[in-house]
Amino acid sequence: MELRSPASTDEAKRWLLASTSTIDTPANRARLAPEAIDRTFERGHRRPDLVWAATEGEHLLGLVAARDFGDARLIDVLALPDDPDASARLVRQATEWALPSDEAEVSFGATADAPLADPRVRAVLTQFEAAGWRLLVTRQHYELAAVLLHARATPGLRLERAVEGDEDRLSSLLERVLPGSLDVRDQAAVAEHGLEVAAQRWARELLHADPIDCIRFAVDDGPDGRRDAGLVSWLTVPSGTGFVLQVGVAADARGRGLGRELVAAATAGLLDDGAHTLIADTDNANVPMQRAFAAEGWHATESRIDLHLP
Repeated sequence: MELRSPASTDEAKRWLLASTSTIDTPANRARLAPEAIDRTFERGHRRPDLVWAATEGEHLLGLVAARDFGDARLIDVLALPDDPDASARLVRQATEWALPSDEAEVSFGATADAPLADPRVRAVLTQFEAAGWRLLVTRQHYELAAVLLHARATPGLRLERAVEGDEDRLSSLLERVLPGSLDVRDQAAVAEHGLEVAAQRWARELLHADPIDCIRFAVDDGPDGRRDAGLVSWLTVPSGTGFVLQVGVAADARGRGLGRELVAAATAGLLDDGAHTLIADTDNANVPMQRAFAAEGWHATESRIDLHLP
């Protein structure tokens, strides 16, 4: 048995197409679909040197694959071999590549209910924990056919699309969204960088990831004047998949059902865009946001487990 990377992009694609995820979930399968594989290579995020395989001659025993986003490194394909030693060697190989990055993560799908009790998940976690990784967060993952959801009017909600020049407005709002946030990454960012810097970093990430007009400000015209009370971001890609990217409510606007209204607005927007599949994620610790999605008809189809290098 030897560890090696494919010699070309074509070989890398063949290996990925021939692989089966260690944990079989829709999201894990989707990463190994031909169109997804093509897309990640075309964007330059996946390369042959980011695919590590255990082989015997020409026989593929298993592999691990990653994506490189520049500032962040993500290990997101786990098709581990049955041989524990070969599996551990693959995990160590991928970990060595991830170590130099300040933002390195492992992410994979698992069953919707009690994922950490699943023996398959425990086996994967044991391998990565031995290599220095630690559990960061478990999340509820929603991936639903559009026909299972419906649009609901939100007459009391006023949304304004973000435009060029709204960067400071977004940062200022995020300084009011982050305090008390139940999102694990939000809490970690504030603890590490402080509130102002964490808000600025989050704003930059949002603006870098997707077009600015995906972001909508929820505007409250209250007795104290016009004020941003929250934000919601959604996007439909050409394939017909729609994503709820972000939902945030300012600390001083919580407890009034605004989170649910923002989820309803995003759902309606994606359905209006003609999305045939709708996708979102929420932290397991963020029970109010899970309730907001559930109230609009969303139900978790699986879990997502993220690990990091502390």
